[in-house]
Amino acid sequence: MIVIVIQGGPEGLGQVRHLDADVVPDRMTVPFYGHHQHFERTDEMAEAEGRQVPVFRWTYSTKIAE
Repeated sequence: MIVIVIQGGPEGLGQVRHLDADVVPDRMTVPFYGHHQHFERTDEMAEAEGRQVPVFRWTYSTKIAE
């Protein structure tokens, strides 16, 4: 389990995320109210849950196709 912090995106999305992965990805997508919120990894670190974790920044949003 990997812990990351996301910055930006829609209000109410939350900042701390838990990823079921072994390696920190360069990009990630979060489904949120009918849209995919896209994030890219930065070189920054932030404190979350008592440790330093990678920071991802919001880049854009796309509508989920039905």
